[in-house]
Formats: sequence, C-alpha cells, structure tokens
Amino acid sequence: MQLEAGPVDTRNQVTAAPGPNGGDRGQPSTDPGCLEETCRILQEHDLATAEELAQLRSHGRAPLNGPRPWDPIEFLAALRVRDPDARPQEIERVGRSLAEVSGLALALIPFANRLPTPSAFYDVHKSLHQDCKRLMAPVLYAEEAEVIGIGSISPVALKLAEARILEALGERTGTRPIISKLLLHHEGWLSLCQKQFEL
Repeated sequence: MQLEAGPVDTRNQVTAAPGPNGGDRGQPSTDPGCLEETCRILQEHDLATAEELAQLRSHGRAPLNGPRPWDPIEFLAALRVRDPDARPQEIERVGRSLAEVSGLALALIPFANRLPTPSAFYDVHKSLHQDCKRLMAPVLYAEEAEVIGIGSISPVALKLAEARILEALGERTGTRPIISKLLLHHEGWLSLCQKQFEL
C-alpha cells in the first residue's frame, strides 16, 4: 500500500490508495488511541505543525482504504516525504524524536524480522494477539510470560502495548513481567506484522 501526495496544492495532502482487497471499511485507518496519543505528544513538543496534525487526524480517523492499517507515524512521514523510498528514514527520525521527548531510551534493532513468532505465547493469550495486532506491536520473544520483548516503529504503540500486556497478565497470572520495548526499522516491522498478524 502506498500513499500518494496530491499535487493539487502546496499542503501536500495524502490519500491512502486502495489495496487489492479494498480493505475493511468498518476498521479505521489507524488505532484511535495510538493516533490521539501520538498527536498529543507531537503537539505538546512542537514536533509537527498544526496543519500536519489536522491532516494526520483526518487520515487516521478515516475508514481503512487498503490491505492493512497504518501507524500514525507512517501517515506523518507520507505527508512530509513524497518519495516512498525515502519515507523509512523519516519514520525512524520521528520515532526517535517521540522516544526522546517521552523519556524512553529505546534501542533500534535491524534484525527483528528474523525472530520466530512466539506462537505458544499467543496461543495462551489470544486477546493479547488481537491487541498487539491492533497496535501493530508484535511480540518479539516471550519467556514463560516473565520476560517479554515487543517491537514497533512507534514509541506510542509500544507504551500502549506494554500497558495492555501488563494488565492482561496481571489479571490472568498475578505476575508483572519484565517488558523490553524496541524500535524497529520500517521494513523489518512490516515483515513482522505480515508474519504475525497477516497484515
């Protein structure tokens, strides 16, 4: 799925091109909670203009019009960078900026797509598989639900996924696992989302 910048005006508006399956019209283009929190942080720390935030909210709240949802950072990168091949660098830059202003020291790992899917973890915690899919924050590893690694291009998605995992495991097992949050390169993140969530 690609974003195309409309040449109509200088505001570099973005539209999500429909995918081969037309997408799921009942699903928003991005997770609403992740969208609002991302916009809040961007605005609070002057990491995006008012116009970018307005367009980001507009596109993020629109119905899904393609084969997979988008992370808000992808929309922002598409607004700023017309060349799709150059967008991953902007996604990485925005991700690092959001992590920094949020006080998160996140490592960026290039090899996450080589990690096997933690099927046993997802089999036991089916609701968490759905939550991670919604946030597009795949579990990278899970050692007996005590040490868990999650990855995303977005620090916001990572924080939301972490909170959901802690809540679910606290209710189910009474434990509080150690959760490592890792930033992923865009290509590796896409590969993992396809492998784990069929997005």
